[in-house]
This record gives sequence, C-alpha cells and structure tokens, in this order.
Amino acid sequence: MARVTIQNIADRLGISKFAVSRALTGKSGVSEATRRLVLEAASELGYDAKKRLNGPGRTIEVIFKDRTVASRELWIDVQHGVDSEAVRLGYAMAVRWTDDPNILARLEAAATGFILIGPQRRDMFEAVKASPLPSVVVNHVVPPLFALDQISATDVEAGVYVARFLSALGHRRLVYAHGRLGYPGRYARLRGFAEAITGIAGMELREIAFKDDQAADDLRDALLAMADGGFEPTAIFCGSDGVAVTVVSELMRMGLRVPEDVSVVGHADYGIATQISPQLTTVHMPHRQMGVAAVRLLLARAGQFGFLDGLPTQRVNLVPHLVERQTTGPATTRSWRSRLRDLALQRPE
Repeated sequence: MARVTIQNIADRLGISKFAVSRALTGKSGVSEATRRLVLEAASELGYDAKKRLNGPGRTIEVIFKDRTVASRELWIDVQHGVDSEAVRLGYAMAVRWTDDPNILARLEAAATGFILIGPQRRDMFEAVKASPLPSVVVNHVVPPLFALDQISATDVEAGVYVARFLSALGHRRLVYAHGRLGYPGRYARLRGFAEAITGIAGMELREIAFKDDQAADDLRDALLAMADGGFEPTAIFCGSDGVAVTVVSELMRMGLRVPEDVSVVGHADYGIATQISPQLTTVHMPHRQMGVAAVRLLLARAGQFGFLDGLPTQRVNLVPHLVERQTTGPATTRSWRSRLRDLALQRPE
C-alpha cells in the first residue's frame, strides 16, 4: 500500500499541504474547523503522524542531481549561500548527490525541508511535492504551473539590459555566443537580448554555438564566415564568463583589439572576469544570495515566518547588475575585415 502523504490529505480537502501540515502539528494559521477536517481526513486515509509528533528536524537537505552539476561554479556559490544562512539561523546543511526520489522518505524524520539545486528530473520534483516537508528549487526551470517554490534570476531581463547597454555605445551589429548549447539560462538571456534588439532600429543579431565553451576554432570559423558575408560584429554577448574568456582570447589571437574593434560582455561575474586582461565587463549574478533566499523561503513555508501564510507557490527572481570593466567601449566606425581576410588565408584546408 502506498504511503499516505500530507499532499494526499491536501488534495482530498482542496487546501494547501502547508495548511495541512500546520493543522497536524497544532500550529496557528488555520481555523479550528479546518484543523478538525484535516485530522478526520488523516485518520480516514491512514496517515502515519508518528514522525510529525516528534517535531521537525534541524537539517536542511540540499539535493543535486549528480556531482557534475554540483561542481559547476554557479551552483557551488548557491550552496555556499544556503550553508551560511542555515548556520546563521541555527540549522545544519546536508548535501546529497542523487537522482533517486526514494531517498526523501528516509530523510524526512530529521529534516526541516529540501532545497533542490540545479537541473532535476521530473520524478524528483514530484517526490518533493508529495513530501510533508516544504521544498524549494533553485534552478532556471520548473514544470509549468508546478506547485513548488522556485528561486531563480532574471535572465531575460539581463539580456534586454545588455542589448540596450551596447546600443547606447553605438553598437548595431551584434553576436550572441552561446558557447555549448543546452543551458536553459543561456537561452533565456538570448531571448531577452533578441527581443530588445528587434525593437531597436538598425540593430542586427547573429548567433554562434561551440561544441564546448573552450572551442576557439568554432568561434574563429564563425567570425571568418560572417566577415566573408559582409557582417562585421562590433560586440559579442556571451552565454557565460567562461565563453567570454574564450572569445576575448581568440579575438586577440586573431589580431583584433578588445574593445576597440569588438566589445565583449560576459555573464555571471566569476573570479576569472578580473583575472584576464582586459578585465571582463559582465553581468553579476547574485548566486550566493539565491541560496540565502532559498533558506528563508523554505523556513517561511515551515512556519518560521508568517508572511507566506495563505499565499500560493512563489517564483522569486533575484535581479543581477552589470559590472562595466575594460572589454566594452564605443562601437568602431572602421572595418577590421581586411585583417580577418589575412587570417583566413592562413587557415588549413
């Protein structure tokens, strides 16, 4: 027989699982009539309340799909934010690397709730939704209208802002360099970038993708093909700082000047942005603060703070900001095509 969860009780009564949880644990925020209905439904369904009677745990469980995801710099920063805020508020943090949703039932007795960081499978989303404990996901994507609180960042707005920033510098021929394809945040930034460019008279956009973020040959071949076709970009917006470092390095190797010939903008503001010369103009993402926000939202759902009582699922987007450094400047009015042609002659057949 399947385990009866708080979500089952909530579905039967047509109320939120957080209201059910508060009713079962005797907390305020629900009426006595609702509390009686919850207790009756729990009894009829055979809900096992022993674990809840022992009180909630003091551990925030952080779950990554695998170690590869966990090792990415942005998700490491998010984890640091979770850890620092959990410790500040008197909680412990445990980190798991798993795509097995069955682990949740084994963790619930000692946990305050779950924070999913990075990409996750649909069955993991379903498992945390069914859990009696609150959950928050820190990720770019959740299933549409899925009842799970999410912390993310305003990627589309970032793309819009960068397009307008470059437009104000006089740039009209722009490139979006994805780097490796497949990252939802990069697609979201392109969407905002492209929408803003469409609305500005005289601006043109091309896209470049690489087999991996360090594939300088892919960049060089694409730029040479563009130049051969008469399109000479004066600015490149990159899907990440890592992609931007590849772009800056290869442009300079090709004999182009940054930013005098081509401006470059990155995204994230990792340490590498200030370790190259010229230093990288980039969008600073509040990754650590996303972890902080996830802890606060989780604890609010656990009843620590009352401001979410009665409110539906939240989509919380933190706003980044542009850090202007040395890789951006006014658009050039001179062609650099002849230099690329010289380079093209040197390409192996």
